[in-house]
Amino acid sequence: MNNPLHPGEIVKDALIDGAKLNVTKAAKKLKVSRTALSRLLNGHTGISPEMAVRLSKLLNTSIEMWINLQAQYDVWQISRTAHKIKIKPLSKAA
Repeated sequence: MNNPLHPGEIVKDALIDGAKLNVTKAAKKLKVSRTALSRLLNGHTGISPEMAVRLSKLLNTSIEMWINLQAQYDVWQISRTAHKIKIKPLSKAA
């Protein structure tokens, strides 16, 4: 996977561009603060399980879709620096 979009950009495409909502109205529909939604849309936070539930209800999607988008993004992010984590494997599984 090559530099995936932050999940907040996908949320922005769906709510702001697609549904033509502004951040304040979208936050009200999700029943979250404007700041919380803005932080997600700007890539400062990820999609929490609770936000995944809210998005799935508002956009008629699955919770798993949002969780998977976030997980894929997180895995891509850590894979860029995983080589710096030096762990010696166990010689025998527990």
